[in-house]
Amino acid sequence: MQLSRLGFLASVGVMIASTLMSTRAKAASPPTELKEKCKNPKATQSLIQGFEFQKDGNTQEAAGAYQRCLKLEPQCVACLYEIGWSYWKQGDWKEVIQTWDRVLKLDPKHAEANQYLPSAKSTLDSLEKKNFDQSLHTGVDLLIESTPKDGPLVMTFSSRWQSYQKKTTVPLDHYDPDIDSPKSIAFSTDGKLVFLNSLEAGKTIVYDALGLNKRAVINHRFDRRDARLFKKTNPFTYRFPKATKKPNIFTGKPVESALSHEGRYLWVTYYRRSYDPYGNYPSAMAVIDTLDFKIKRVFATGPISKYVQVSPNGKWLAVSHWGDNTVGLFDISGKSPAEFKESALLVVEKALPTGSLKGNRDHNCGFCVRGLAFTRDSRYLFVSRMRKGGIALFDLNRAKKPSYLGTVFGINPGPRDLHVSQSGEWLFSSCNASGFISKVPINLIHDQLTDPGTPSDRRVTINPKDHGVKSVYAGLGVRSFKLSPDDRYLFASVNQTSEVLAIRTKDMQIIARIPVDSYPVGLDISPDGSQVWVTSQGRDARGGNSVGVFQVRYKSDETIQSTSDPRRQASPLPAEN
Repeated sequence: MQLSRLGFLASVGVMIASTLMSTRAKAASPPTELKEKCKNPKATQSLIQGFEFQKDGNTQEAAGAYQRCLKLEPQCVACLYEIGWSYWKQGDWKEVIQTWDRVLKLDPKHAEANQYLPSAKSTLDSLEKKNFDQSLHTGVDLLIESTPKDGPLVMTFSSRWQSYQKKTTVPLDHYDPDIDSPKSIAFSTDGKLVFLNSLEAGKTIVYDALGLNKRAVINHRFDRRDARLFKKTNPFTYRFPKATKKPNIFTGKPVESALSHEGRYLWVTYYRRSYDPYGNYPSAMAVIDTLDFKIKRVFATGPISKYVQVSPNGKWLAVSHWGDNTVGLFDISGKSPAEFKESALLVVEKALPTGSLKGNRDHNCGFCVRGLAFTRDSRYLFVSRMRKGGIALFDLNRAKKPSYLGTVFGINPGPRDLHVSQSGEWLFSSCNASGFISKVPINLIHDQLTDPGTPSDRRVTINPKDHGVKSVYAGLGVRSFKLSPDDRYLFASVNQTSEVLAIRTKDMQIIARIPVDSYPVGLDISPDGSQVWVTSQGRDARGGNSVGVFQVRYKSDETIQSTSDPRRQASPLPAEN
């Protein structure tokens, strides 16, 4: 049933608040670690009580405790800030703004209030202007175009693959029962094929890039007959418990993918193995030959492998381990999967012990490391920390052991995706929680972490405005984004408003937006910039389960021509140094 316009706007506000507050509450520090307290001891007791209530999702009780705190001490900054999150949870945006404005009057340098207040103001503005372009439901009409129509580019919703409607009335609306919680999408290096990771189905689906035909289905289910694919059971320093007698018999849940060797091999990470409900044990990653769509080898990884990235020189492959604050580094300089090997386990600040962890590992994940990006010379690796924020940096100098240089805070409260521009000048970062996408000078993080005055704990906090960082508010729940091959544009999926945006990178301005089926997550752009494919994953068994295909028409009516496809590693490996 489609919501009325007014009902939809109200529900969007509540869903936005609920999702963002849930993420923030579970990521917050325990009460004993609160950075700020009240002067009045009894007010502090109410503050801690409210914080405990909000952590458990009891918003009304939390608000009551904070109100008692403020009766005892009306100008307690900590209570004012925390009750702002209770109003956020309730979708009371005016109270959020008024409360956090009070916080900033009392403490103009309050870091978190400065970070999150713009999101609250933007959300209230959107609700009041009723400028959400689509309700959160499936079946967005095909052939609609982005707005505004007179911008530098126009996106057209040209076709779709979905599993929610078997009988379709439009020829380009295709039914595919193999789609179940589609997570990520990737173009082949020649732009002729598209690879879709269907998370809950345990499959990678291959389509032709025209969006007309389904070419293959790759199953990520392994039994004893597949033993030859596993050359090593225990990766790096990890060990399976003795009770796990057959660790390599499982179904993998495919999450992300990357191409290496000029597009020959597709690497697919698994969120977890099917017998490991809490994601405490090593996960895995498949290597698929794109010539015959068969899995050639399976590597064990750390717990909850997420993002995977290949270095520009083709030597390194990095896998982020969401489950324990680490990144697996592999040497893939060989010509075939048999020659690929583990290289190093990179630890972001400190490893998270996982043996006894239970519950929702989407949130109980330490720093929740996810995004990865190599510098163009392949020497440095950026790693995003979605929980508690920060972008970490590793030096992969081949003459030495890879080293952790530290983490820079302040750019985004919880960065998700990271991408380096083709020019090598900029690092782009998105933040699911705040809704911002930022353009960061590439040398900023390195310079901050190698400065002689860097603290011994390797943690540096900056004010992005002082360092040439440019940001744009894309929308709450901004997820995957990709740069066009010539760096001029950035395309992003926005989960909460169910739309795709185009952003001009020169001035970080939104130039086009178009609705997509509900809860979009994954996104990729074709090598020539003429197509964008987007996965709509859905949430809590609602919506999603579709893949949208968008044609991109530029003002010149020509596709982008790039001098260098970032997916190809055409340059020879540099000399060891």
